[in-house]
Amino acid sequence: MAYVCIARHKGYIKSKTRFPYQHNFRTLKNYRNKNINATLTHLNSCIMNNLKDGETYLAAFNRLYKNGVFKGQLKVQGAEDKQTKFVDEFLIYPPYEIITQMSLEEQEAFFKKVLQALQKYFPYMIILSAHIHRDEVFHPLDEDMKALFPEGKITPHMHIVAIPIVYDKKKDCKKVSITELWKGKFSYRKFQDYMYDTVGKEYGFDRGEKHDFGEAQKHLDVEAFKLKEAEKSLNKLEADIIKKEQELAERAKDLEPEEHINLFNIIDVKKQQKSVNYALKLEKEKNALLQKEKESLNQALIEKDEVILAKTQEIIVQREKLSELEKELLLEKEITNDILNIQISDESVRRVQLNEAKRKIKLYDLMVRTVTEFLSKLINKCPDFIKELMNRELLHKKDLSIERNMNHHKGR
Repeated sequence: MAYVCIARHKGYIKSKTRFPYQHNFRTLKNYRNKNINATLTHLNSCIMNNLKDGETYLAAFNRLYKNGVFKGQLKVQGAEDKQTKFVDEFLIYPPYEIITQMSLEEQEAFFKKVLQALQKYFPYMIILSAHIHRDEVFHPLDEDMKALFPEGKITPHMHIVAIPIVYDKKKDCKKVSITELWKGKFSYRKFQDYMYDTVGKEYGFDRGEKHDFGEAQKHLDVEAFKLKEAEKSLNKLEADIIKKEQELAERAKDLEPEEHINLFNIIDVKKQQKSVNYALKLEKEKNALLQKEKESLNQALIEKDEVILAKTQEIIVQREKLSELEKELLLEKEITNDILNIQISDESVRRVQLNEAKRKIKLYDLMVRTVTEFLSKLINKCPDFIKELMNRELLHKKDLSIERNMNHHKGR
């Protein structure tokens, strides 16, 4: 069995630098990566960290760029493959059989040698962090790696994140450029040769098979590999759909006219169905609004009924008071009539009593008019049906002057 150490790299644009940071520092509480065994995370170690005060990769990049440590035109919009790669991440996977036989101290010594070799090969590159992970199960994707690494085994490996810096001789300055970092024919194969000669031989690793072409295909990252496979499946599916449509069209030609179905109206039917669904959604929202408005009106009616009930109760109380006043007035009238019917010899005494009786009558008349006016104003504020009720029971009574005249005739 070949014992090959895998060294791969991947660039990250500005908007995605948080992903390697979250993964390497294990900042998330719930990892989507089911390959991580949280009970072993304490075995991870960081052999280099140039981040200050807990800053992220992006914050460190911005700090160094602002301080003029390096230059370069930064493109952060448009297609992702055209945007500037802010960081370059190296993934170092040693052979499972060899690395798992080492102690933790021996593993760290090995990974430090790899880091030193990487710094020597890229002297201008700025290393931000280097993490050793011992809590992650490795699942190889391509056939070559499946032959080198056992499926589902935890293999200690290292993540190195760096800013891809090169030296521009013409401008005599350092600049960020991942494309120039890997410029030249077989640049990646040359890097692999260097890492093997510098570290691999010492630990008894194999160089592995060399490829004169197709290096990019061999070193696709996980996301790119999945995307390519998905594109293949999509192209195959589209071809199958076109073939099925052609078969259906041919079958439709053989149908009788009265039974003929226009298969190409399916799209129109789908559009109509979407319109119907949208109309049903609007109808549902309208019904909800109407129900809410109905509930609001019912509450307003309940509050109005409570007000009417209170006013009605107040009218009943005032009517009782008016009834008492009417009784007192009637009693005074009877007394007055008695006085008028009594033959008093002393005319002066008779006049005094008569004037007193008239004064009391005027006073009670005034009280009755005042209460009546108050009730009229109160009734105007109530609904019409209460007003009609009060008009029948109170305001349509006979005039008091007519009643007084009748009583006067009775006395005679």
